[in-house]
Amino acid sequence: MTCMKWPAQWLKRARSALWPAVLSPALLAGTSAWAGEAGQGFHFELALSDKAQASLAARRETVTVLASYSGAPNRQGQAHVDELGMVDVGKEVLEIAPRPGTVRITGKGVDPAKLKWVQGGVNVNVNLYTSRKSGDENLIDCDFIDGDLGQVQATRMTLRCVLLGEPFDGRRYP
Repeated sequence: MTCMKWPAQWLKRARSALWPAVLSPALLAGTSAWAGEAGQGFHFELALSDKAQASLAARRETVTVLASYSGAPNRQGQAHVDELGMVDVGKEVLEIAPRPGTVRITGKGVDPAKLKWVQGGVNVNVNLYTSRKSGDENLIDCDFIDGDLGQVQATRMTLRCVLLGEPFDGRRYP
């Protein structure tokens, strides 16, 4: 699900004296006010090349956003590690329209009970790919997120996607 980017005049109104009681300080500061119950949410902007947007729309294709949360195990967590030696604490999957906008990851897929098995902070990995509605192959190449959740929440990010074959120098955030 994508959300429209707030126009600048709305943000100016939100910062006025009339709005602070309605909008949270975190939202006004530009941090993630959309966090899930465990505070694991964040957001980023999605940008698609003109070719990618046109091709995906013509094929009636959507974009899948997969956010995977994990952390290094503590002593208790050693019994719960995956094949990479990390504790999987949850996932969130969104299917969105192939157009620019704000993508909000709520963090509600994180299992709070598993956080007790994590030493230090939680990491998040976000990948974007086509939802395979028009064929068996992924059609896009995108930037991705892979790092400390706190850094991700504090970083303004625009993930770019292009059609496979278009010139692209992908970026890892944060």
